[in-house]
Order: sequence, then C-alpha cells, then structure tokens
Amino acid sequence: DSKARLHHLSFHLESWDEIRNAADIMSKKYIPVEYGPGRHGLTRGLTIYFFDPSGNRNETFHGGYFRYPDNPTIIWDHTEVPKGIFYYGHQVVESFVSANT
Repeated sequence: DSKARLHHLSFHLESWDEIRNAADIMSKKYIPVEYGPGRHGLTRGLTIYFFDPSGNRNETFHGGYFRYPDNPTIIWDHTEVPKGIFYYGHQVVESFVSANT
C-alpha cells in the first residue's frame, strides 16, 4: 500500500502529574489506552498511547532527553527495540507496530 500513513500525534504535558491526570481522564471516559502510563527507554520520557474516536493513535508525554549537539550519542540496536519503546515490561505491543491510520 503506497498511501501515506499516520503512526501517531504527540502532545507534550508539563509534568508527571499531568500524565497521571490524563490517565485518570482516559479511564473515566473509557478511552482505549494502547500503552501506559509508561516510559520510553530511548528518551526516558513518560508516555501514554491512546486512540481517539476516529481511530488515530495519540501520545501524551513528558520529559526525556534534550538533544544538544555536544551531548554524547546514545546508540541502540534493533535487539533493544522492546526496551527502547516499552521500557516497563520490555514487550512490544503488537498494535503499536501494525496499526496506522
């Protein structure tokens, strides 16, 4: 399929408390959560992935590494993908790699 696809939109929140508050709202509103609250190993950022009513994946996130030219390069290889994306549990969520809109 040559059509362009969207993996996810991302929304930055100001604190871990706001991530928890977002999780509470999602639970109260029965919003389907794909993953989280959790942490990315690659960036150390806190995250929740969820689907909106149109079926698009969204992410709320906070924190993570700041990229500066003089920071050392962090190298990950393909064997570390589960830990890099899904730091807690180190298990790939199948829909994360297969569902695009």
